[in-house]
Amino acid sequence: MMVKSSEQAAGVQDATANIKQQKRSSAYHLHTMWLFTQSDLKTVVYPETAFGIVSALSGGLLTTCANPNLLVVLGRLPQVLLWIWLHLLVEVLANQRLPDSILEDSINKPWRPMPAQRLSLEEARRLLLWITPLVALSTLYLGGTRESMALIIFTWLYNDLGGADENYIVRNLLNACGLMCFSAGATTVAAGYGSYELNEKAYIWLGIMGGVILSTVHTQDMADMEGDAARGRKTIPLVHGEWIARWSIAIAVTAWSLICPAFWQLSLLSYAPSILVGGVLALRILLFRSVTADKMTWKVWCVWSLILYLLPIFKDHSVFIRFWHDLKQV
Repeated sequence: MMVKSSEQAAGVQDATANIKQQKRSSAYHLHTMWLFTQSDLKTVVYPETAFGIVSALSGGLLTTCANPNLLVVLGRLPQVLLWIWLHLLVEVLANQRLPDSILEDSINKPWRPMPAQRLSLEEARRLLLWITPLVALSTLYLGGTRESMALIIFTWLYNDLGGADENYIVRNLLNACGLMCFSAGATTVAAGYGSYELNEKAYIWLGIMGGVILSTVHTQDMADMEGDAARGRKTIPLVHGEWIARWSIAIAVTAWSLICPAFWQLSLLSYAPSILVGGVLALRILLFRSVTADKMTWKVWCVWSLILYLLPIFKDHSVFIRFWHDLKQV
């Protein structure tokens, strides 16, 4: 399989090298960059934006700002979105330009820029070469420089050093570390770069979220088994079989749906969202096993992780009470 995968990847490389040079508009290039990130909006941009905004709004639970202002934090939403999307662009460019990734995407996501031949391997390399330092420099204005540097390192380990293909533990661990960097960076920007920062409990919460991702992120691998097998990637369902992979997800989801609200010592009623959506997710992963069903289950996973990200505001929602009182006094 690995020999066949290498030969196929070489063929992909030859094919992209033959892309004809032609005049392409700025709109064409902007659409290409959008296509690179499109499938990760639901897995990265939306939930990580929510994590950052919610963490900044949750009083002094996760940042050094004890009394955040709702409108001020929401006013930083464009900067948070920009920080996340720029770093996502670096991450997906580094991944999708690799010959093995093009081979996988030609099966699982043929509309992506590389298998669709919207640009060549050389063009993708040059784009990444320029964008990476520019994104790093943008953090001098936006904030989150440390998180940016860490994320770039994890991206390098995952893609260029083959961490994603080493084994499923390394793959899941690097996924968890990368998403933790997104969460920390988004929170730093949302809280107010230069004024406030993450506190000690924030890093504990980030560690818990890292555990959630480490133990459940292979939900996305269930629908991608054909493409992963073609490139020789060692994912949990391919190494241990679907039965073990699905039960490992169901058990972990059920456990985290209880552990996360317990960490914040929420009321029993506040357990309901994570338990209900987590229950649906656990049942779906066990009962519905087609590729189409697994793609929908991955979307449910994204909703479930988003709910977990919202839990701090369940604990401290005083920012909304203060905002309401201020409105009444106007």
